[in-house]
Amino acid sequence: MTRAAPADVDIPALLPRLRALLAARLGLHFDERQDDRLTAALTRVAGPVSPARFLDQMELAPTRARLDALAAELTVGETFFFRHAEQFDALRFDLLPGMVRSLSESTQAAPGGRWGGQLGGPGRRLRALSAGCASGEEAYTLAVTLHRAGLQAQGVDWEVLAVDLNPAALARATAARYGEWSLRATPQEQRDLWFHRVDPGVWTPLPAIRERVRFAQRHLGQPDAMFWAPGSFDIIFCRNVLIYFEPGALRQAIRNLTGALAPGGVLFLGHAETLRGKDVATEAGLVLRQAHGCFFYRRELIENTRAWPLAWTAAAAPATPSTGGAATETAIQASPGWAADATAAEAPSSLSDPGEDADQALLDEALHLIEAGQVEDGLRACARLITPGTPAALQAEGLFLHGLAMEERGQLPAAEWHHQRAAAKDASFALPHLRLGLLARRRGEVIAAHRELRRALELLDEESTERLRRFGGGFDRDDLRRLCRDEMQETRA
Repeated sequence: MTRAAPADVDIPALLPRLRALLAARLGLHFDERQDDRLTAALTRVAGPVSPARFLDQMELAPTRARLDALAAELTVGETFFFRHAEQFDALRFDLLPGMVRSLSESTQAAPGGRWGGQLGGPGRRLRALSAGCASGEEAYTLAVTLHRAGLQAQGVDWEVLAVDLNPAALARATAARYGEWSLRATPQEQRDLWFHRVDPGVWTPLPAIRERVRFAQRHLGQPDAMFWAPGSFDIIFCRNVLIYFEPGALRQAIRNLTGALAPGGVLFLGHAETLRGKDVATEAGLVLRQAHGCFFYRRELIENTRAWPLAWTAAAAPATPSTGGAATETAIQASPGWAADATAAEAPSSLSDPGEDADQALLDEALHLIEAGQVEDGLRACARLITPGTPAALQAEGLFLHGLAMEERGQLPAAEWHHQRAAAKDASFALPHLRLGLLARRRGEVIAAHRELRRALELLDEESTERLRRFGGGFDRDDLRRLCRDEMQETRA
């Protein structure tokens, strides 16, 4: 139960101080649209101390315990096993075979020693990092994926390190007791293979999986030369974390993640994030690649490999509320995948209708709420768009955003239904067809996948720049065309 603030306390007047404290001490950004969440967190953490007095004490001499309490209140993320399963499929089927070959070749060429200059160098195990692991579902999914790949049978040792800022989430991850909601996207046959039921409705990963995962508290946006040493990790999953960082912490987090990636290693971001900036990607040796319907970044083994599918433009992106002002002069941006991206927006050529402007603002608000994990509030905002008085194109965008939120929750039939409604509402909208194609491919429905992807490819030629800016995930028209073509090639009936 949320403790009510004393009636005479002006909590809203304290929130700018709380935001400044969170940015300075935890590297987190919260804008005015999250005032209710900040108010509740401040009231709970302050306890019997007045919120104003609590902030006075924290500004003068912040304690680790109180910072941890704030982190626990404000960084609880929704997650579940096999979330965005296409990323784990890309890792298992497309990437791990090459990693194992590289490991074997480097071990045969130079036996002995602890660290190598390439992926899986001599004497070194394959290391995966779950960055921002929350309550542990992603880390254990990584472990299951690596175990299923048969690495041990091929003589490859491996481990998963999982880190998070939130100590309460780490405690739950270590306890590893999960209910049906965490396993909602895990088929029964997979539960039977990799989990053990400890109580009615409560499951835990098998010991062979749990023993491969280690948890530690760590701030991704702070420097640590020992932990983020070059070549430390071969696989990094950092999904739906960067969108919460203030600009300084975001820059440091990107440096940490890209610097610690081994040659040949891969970085998976959430659908809500992408790296932007030709210079940054090039200097880090990262190239954009695609497999199994998802994008990821790879550090090439050979220097100066041409970026795929094309080099990013170097134009810096202006900050917007939906990205928390995180765009920087180096054009690294955490921009929403299938969501708003602040780059390449075209200014309207004429004055727009005030009612339409209000609807667009409501769409952006819904987008921001869903990205921030406030899914129910975001869905309520979407529902306000899906009314007879709203233009059909905006209704379609609201339905599409609702479908994306259902995908994030693992509720794929509901996601598909909303994407179908979005496509019916606006026949020129390409992106619902793209999502429907990827969902059909995931189910193994080859003909349906090919049909939807082909339709998306046809419509992308005329898709509006504004929609690509908002829903393209930082990927431009040519990137999305290439994604459709590659997926059609793989799903050829």
